[in-house]
Amino acid sequence: MRKYTHAPLAILWLVASAPSFAHSLEEAEQTLQDREHYAQFVDQSAPAFSLTDADGNVVSSSDLEESIVVLNFIYTRCKEACPVHMNLIAEVQEKVSDAGLGDDVEFITIATDNEDVAGTRDNMRAYGENFALDLANWRFLYRGENEPADTTRQIAEAYGLRFDNVAEGVQAHAVVTHVIDSSGRMRARFHGLDFSLDNLVSYVTVLAEGPEALSIGTWERLQQFFAEMIE
Repeated sequence: MRKYTHAPLAILWLVASAPSFAHSLEEAEQTLQDREHYAQFVDQSAPAFSLTDADGNVVSSSDLEESIVVLNFIYTRCKEACPVHMNLIAEVQEKVSDAGLGDDVEFITIATDNEDVAGTRDNMRAYGENFALDLANWRFLYRGENEPADTTRQIAEAYGLRFDNVAEGVQAHAVVTHVIDSSGRMRARFHGLDFSLDNLVSYVTVLAEGPEALSIGTWERLQQFFAEMIE
């Protein structure tokens, strides 16, 4: 165990000094984990997909290389959680744009509907209009005309989510926002609807600009200091 004979002075210095910054992705993730209990940080290949947008254009996960991707799944006929989720992601998009990262981040929303393609595409367009999404870096994706009805639900399962038909026009599902880095690695899942938008944006900023973009406040530095004391 290390001995700190001047711990009170060190603590005073920590409190009075300017914020420090994260120096590695792991340090940034640990700092954000302390702030955000709904975040799950991972490091694995993001499942690949090839789908069509609302206008029938094919978009593949390989097309998104070199961009950070914020990805979510919705059932477009959902009346409860999905509109709330989309409203949150719309706010994330606005914050990302305000941070000057609009060119670095792609927003992808995949519809899990098993109903007709034309009606689902209409719903996708309506979401874009209703939430005033910036389509410059946001794309809604769905299956093609001749693909099986469960195509996108299978992709959701590859991402660890189930969308189960429980009644006409109703799917039971969890809510997760995925963050994929520019090399195609899944880096984080933000679970539910109560996560801090600022924490998600901070993590996207770290992936775009490096860990030094995340400042570590006094409380985090005190935690690090005491952790070192007991090593």
